[in-house]
Amino acid sequence: MLTANQQRICIGPVVPRNAEDPITVLLPSPSSGHPSRYVIQEGRLYEMQMIDSEGLRSWFIGDTIQSDGSIYIITLLDPIFMFIPILEFARLKTSKSAGRFLALSDIFESDQYTSLRHLSHLINTESYLSSICEVQESRDTMTFRLDDAKVMTWLKRKVQVLEEKFLTIPALVDSIAYTESMSEACRTEAIIQSSLKLVSAYLPDSWATKLADEYQFPELDKLESRTQLPLISDFGKRSGMDMDEDAKPKETKKPKMTVGQRKLAKADKSGMKPLSSFFAKKTT
Repeated sequence: MLTANQQRICIGPVVPRNAEDPITVLLPSPSSGHPSRYVIQEGRLYEMQMIDSEGLRSWFIGDTIQSDGSIYIITLLDPIFMFIPILEFARLKTSKSAGRFLALSDIFESDQYTSLRHLSHLINTESYLSSICEVQESRDTMTFRLDDAKVMTWLKRKVQVLEEKFLTIPALVDSIAYTESMSEACRTEAIIQSSLKLVSAYLPDSWATKLADEYQFPELDKLESRTQLPLISDFGKRSGMDMDEDAKPKETKKPKMTVGQRKLAKADKSGMKPLSSFFAKKTT
């Protein structure tokens, strides 16, 4: 049971009354590699986002006052976003080799991130992995290796799904300069670009750039010299409650950039720990 000092105000999905207790786990953020907090319950993965009160308010909880006036938002996260950077590191791809196939238990083995083992027990983990991996099956085991073509197909489908649902979500519509003065072509491109940026917020820079290079926005490029569309902010980069308090502020990269980098204006990750550092074996 939580003490008064441990209580927090959380907003999350409705779960059955007899659902198992949620567990909070420390995992590398799929976009930055920073250690971040996530929640696992009933075989599903959730991200935690904190809306900071900046110390300006408190909560009354029962007969107590909770000084932390922040709100914690818990939302369902597609685990494939988490799997992509893990699998990319684990396959050990080189210029001479497509990399290695790994069993489920080996993919999520880490001395520094022991909570990774919980990912192997999520609902439909093998199905998720199959959607982005080459799969080898033997009589009693399945092994997986990340397949770049499958990953790109899956990511583009994610963008498409967001595009199709965009106009039904007011918060997304409000995130772009969606005005009657815009041409239909510009509005369509703005919706696709915003959907692309939202998906990319859950990806490492390398994959965000590859995904951006799959898209062209000729009408928005024409508009760029006259106005700047207020696209979706970097809210996705705050997912998982980044635990690295020393993280440097995001800085816009300077030219020379690729087309994909210019589209996404990705942040400079210098000074951040690479994802591979979290999977290295401890030395004695």
